[in-house]
Amino acid sequence: MVSPNPGLLAALLKTGRLTGVLRWKVILADETVSQECASAGWRSAILNTQGAKSLEEFLEISVTELGLSGEARDTIANWEQAMSGHIVQDVPVCITWLGWQDLVENSRADAAIVVGMFEDILKAQPGLVLISGPQGNFPEVDELALA
Repeated sequence: MVSPNPGLLAALLKTGRLTGVLRWKVILADETVSQECASAGWRSAILNTQGAKSLEEFLEISVTELGLSGEARDTIANWEQAMSGHIVQDVPVCITWLGWQDLVENSRADAAIVVGMFEDILKAQPGLVLISGPQGNFPEVDELALA
């Protein structure tokens, strides 16, 4: 799988139809995501949880990666509250989630919980979590078929 056509992510974000959690089997360079999100009027955040093999490790890594408060690592409720504050701003956010394969491989149940956490947060406000990368499948997450 290769990188998507330049401008494709921005065009898709501008439609306003991309929300929630989606799997996209493409390579997305951090700077490209930032530029395309800005072009669409969205904020960009990169979340790399490589090495996280459990929900607890995901919470620990994501707190550091996203600059959330330390209490966010303690419970799912704390994490969701911190993420809601991180996401809710004047413009929607597109979080590109990298390194998710370790979590899926070691605990599909924990991976499903994380997706549910993101979905709960994104019900109340616009935003998108793109589970990115050409390798692996993320069970029960819809795939964005455009590349």
